[in-house]
Amino acid sequence: MAKLNMDPSLYSSTERWGAGFAHSSLLLIGLPLTVILLPIPFSLAPCPVVAYMLARFFRRRMLVWGSNQSIQASAIQVLIFLVAGIVVLTNLPRQIDLAFGTVGFLLFLYTLWAAFDTLLGYDFRYVLIGKMVSRVSEANLKRQERRKSWSNKSGYG
Repeated sequence: MAKLNMDPSLYSSTERWGAGFAHSSLLLIGLPLTVILLPIPFSLAPCPVVAYMLARFFRRRMLVWGSNQSIQASAIQVLIFLVAGIVVLTNLPRQIDLAFGTVGFLLFLYTLWAAFDTLLGYDFRYVLIGKMVSRVSEANLKRQERRKSWSNKSGYG
C-alpha cells in the first residue's frame, strides 16, 4: 500500500483553505443557490467552475498540491452535476431515479470528507478519478501557459 503524505505543515494555509473551499463548494455555493434562487441541477453548475478557477489560481502560482486538489474537486463536481441532471431532467423509473439520487448524495458526502481532509492538510485522492486527475494536473503544470498581453502591439490606437 502506498504511503500517503501525512504532514499537514507541508502545505501553506492558502493551499489548504483554497482546496477545502474547492471541495466544499457544493455545500458553500450550490446549496445556498438551491435554497434561494435556482432549481437543482442548475444551482450546482457554478461549483465545478469555481473549483476550476481555484485550480488555475494555484497553477499560476506553481502550487502543485492546491492545483491538484482543486482540479480533483472540479472533476467530481462535474460528475455530481451530471448525476443530478439525470435525476431531475430525465423520466427514469422510480428505482433507477432513487439509485442515481443516492449515488449523487453519497458523492456529495465524499466531497465533504475531501474538504475536511484538505483543510487539515492531508493529501486526498478520490478513489476512481484521483490518480488520473493527478496525472493531468501534473502535465498541465509542466506546460507553458500563454500570457495574454493587453497592450496593442500593432501600433494603432
